[in-house]
Amino acid sequence: MSHPSTLTAYGPTVAEVDLGAFRENVRTLKHFAGNSRLMAVIKTNAYGHGVVPIGQAAVQAGADRLGVTMVEEGAQLRANGIDVPIHILSSIMSWQAADAVAYDLTASISSLELANALSREAVAQNKMVSAHLKIDTGLHRFGIDPNRALEFCRLCYELPGLEWEGIYTHFSSADEGEWKTTEDQFALFMGTIAKLKRHGYHFPVRHAGGSTIAIEREDMHLDMVRPGIALFGYPPEGRQDHMISLKPVMSLKSRILHVRELPPGTPIGYGGSYVTKGYEKIAVIPIGHGDGYHRALSNNGQMLVHGRRAEIIGEVSLDQTLIDVTHIADAADGDEVILMGRQAGDAISAREIAGWMDSIVDEVLAGLKERVERVYK
Repeated sequence: MSHPSTLTAYGPTVAEVDLGAFRENVRTLKHFAGNSRLMAVIKTNAYGHGVVPIGQAAVQAGADRLGVTMVEEGAQLRANGIDVPIHILSSIMSWQAADAVAYDLTASISSLELANALSREAVAQNKMVSAHLKIDTGLHRFGIDPNRALEFCRLCYELPGLEWEGIYTHFSSADEGEWKTTEDQFALFMGTIAKLKRHGYHFPVRHAGGSTIAIEREDMHLDMVRPGIALFGYPPEGRQDHMISLKPVMSLKSRILHVRELPPGTPIGYGGSYVTKGYEKIAVIPIGHGDGYHRALSNNGQMLVHGRRAEIIGEVSLDQTLIDVTHIADAADGDEVILMGRQAGDAISAREIAGWMDSIVDEVLAGLKERVERVYK
C-alpha cells in the first residue's frame, strides 16, 4: 500500500503567528530606540514563533541586527538569505568557532580560549570575525570581571582576525524595576569602558539593555538596544503595559475532540484529582504537556469556547487536556477552542497563562513545542 509523502492538512492544534503584528511591534520599538540601533533578539526559535520567518519579518520592518544564542540559529538565518549582522548573545564552545566565522556571525567573547579559537579560525578562513566583549556587571552567567577587563584586552585585543566592534553587558534586575541595582551596574559598565579607552582599547558599539531599557530608560540606550520578548507583544512586566502599545503575535487554537457527560462523583483524568460535583459535560482538547502546554495548568487555567471561559479540570496529560463545558450548552465535537488569543468578546493572554503557571510570558511562548504547527498570516 502506498502512502502520500506529506500531510495535506494541519492538525486541530495550531499556533497562529501574525507577522503583521510582529512587524508593527518592531517599528514601535525602533521608534522608542530613537537614534540607537535596534537588535531584534529572536533567540530560542524566536520565543517559539519560528526563527526564520520572524527573522525575515524583523529585517523587513527595519531591525538593524538580529540576536540569537546558538550558532545553529545564526547559520539557519544565513541559509535563508538574511545578511544583516547576527549576534550570538551567549558564549559558545571553542569547537564552534569555525562555524561562527564561516557564517559571519558576531561573537560574544568572555574567555581567552574562545578568543584564541576565533582568531585561529578567522586566519585559517582568511576572514575577519566581528567580536563584542561581554562584561559581567552582576548577572554572573558569563562575561569578563570588570577588574580583569584591562588584562584581558592586553592579551586579546590585537589577536589576528578579530575585529572588536562592540562591548556589552546584561543587567540582572532591570525587568523587576530595581533601578538602584541597575544604575550601579550601568555605572560599572561605563566606568569599565572609560578605563579601557584610556589605555587605547576602543569599542564603537556599546549596548546594555533589553526590552525594559528600550521602553523605560532612554538614558541607557547607548548605541544599541536589544528588545526580545517585547517584539512579540508583551513588555517584560505588567507595569509597562501603559507605557507602550504592542500587539500579541501568537494565538494558540485547537478544537474539541470529544464531548461526554459524566455523573456526579466521577474522578477525571490521571490520579482523579478532579471529581465531578454533579452531571458535568467534559470536553477533550488535543494538547498536553508534550506540546509545551504546562502541567502547572492542571485544575488551574481556562480556555475559550464560543466566547465563554471553560475551566481546565484534572491533570494536563501528555497529549490531552480536559475542560468543563457544562455551562456552554451548544459545545460540540469540532468546535474551535482558544487557549491563547481572542474569541468573541474575550481574550486570554500569554501573561494571564503565565500567572496561572506562576511563571513568565517567555516560558509560555518559548515552551511551545515544534509539533504544534505554526501557521503564518
